[in-house]
Amino acid sequence: MMKIEEPQLEALEDLTPTIEPSASEQIALVMEDLRAMVKAEMHYHRSRLAYTRHVFRWSFRYGAIAAFAFSGASIALVLGLVLTLSPLIGPLAATLLVTISFAMIGIVFAAMARRWMRKVYFPEMPKNVDDVA
Repeated sequence: MMKIEEPQLEALEDLTPTIEPSASEQIALVMEDLRAMVKAEMHYHRSRLAYTRHVFRWSFRYGAIAAFAFSGASIALVLGLVLTLSPLIGPLAATLLVTISFAMIGIVFAAMARRWMRKVYFPEMPKNVDDVA
């Protein structure tokens, strides 16, 4: 009969035992891992900031063009309303009526825009409850 176990035992004895790193080496490995993690986090936040900057930049550009276009349209509307209402209620009353109406519409939509912008948040940043609402 052949003994199969003996060569296996001899092969196991030939292996060199693994040497565990010392405490200072373990600390050095942990610090190296920590540095790599911090670099990865910094890269993540920089790329997220770059993306957010890109989105806000193009949003601002499109918004500025839209504001310019709507300004021209609102000037045409105001002028048309004043010219239309002048024969009916007089030029001063027509100017005041149109100006006050557009100011009220502007206040309402500015409040709506402010309420809408409060929905923008970054989950990484805690909300500051001390800010004035």
